[in-house]
Amino acid sequence: MTFFQLKPEVQNFFALYIIMVEDKILFPFTLENQIVAQEQWSESGVRIPVCKGVWLVSNSLPVSVTHLFIGHSASDLLCFCHYYPNWIKLPCLTAFVSLGLLPTKEQFTWLKTMFPNAKIHTVFDGGISGRVADCKVAAWKFGKNTRFKLAFDQLEFYYKRKLCRIPVGIFSLNRFERLSGIRSGIRTHKPKAPFETFHQSFTSTG
Repeated sequence: MTFFQLKPEVQNFFALYIIMVEDKILFPFTLENQIVAQEQWSESGVRIPVCKGVWLVSNSLPVSVTHLFIGHSASDLLCFCHYYPNWIKLPCLTAFVSLGLLPTKEQFTWLKTMFPNAKIHTVFDGGISGRVADCKVAAWKFGKNTRFKLAFDQLEFYYKRKLCRIPVGIFSLNRFERLSGIRSGIRTHKPKAPFETFHQSFTSTG
């Protein structure tokens, strides 16, 4: 199974936060200390849940965490660490969180309160859904909720009652911030082309 091709330090770091069942790796999403859903990594691919819970990994006191990595998928976060293991070297003041396929403002607000001193990093996919998620997180950081609409080859959104349009091909957090005036300080991480996710890159190339 491709999971076992991850670097040993990555497997060891996340070992307490995963469940191995036969030919699957499960990532439990919790809400108020109850498991509400599970992401699955198997040979047939990854199944990412839609839920209000989160998959959270942190080995430090929340106020001590200096970097918070947020993504759609726990599997993708592990593959990201396979390529960039420096983020899990001791002493590790980093937290990793998967929000599932449809992140919400409530999830992010809870995380922002829990980790008040952490710099935000996003590890969403490189496709349009991931780039929109980057922008939503940036808006949520300032307590705003921005809706995006795909109109032909343009992404439309309202910010402060102003309609903004960005062509899909060049849409990014940077473009969104330039039009909206937001300066979030968020760092985005995307896999190298032609892959849209770190999991896709890892399982394709090892």
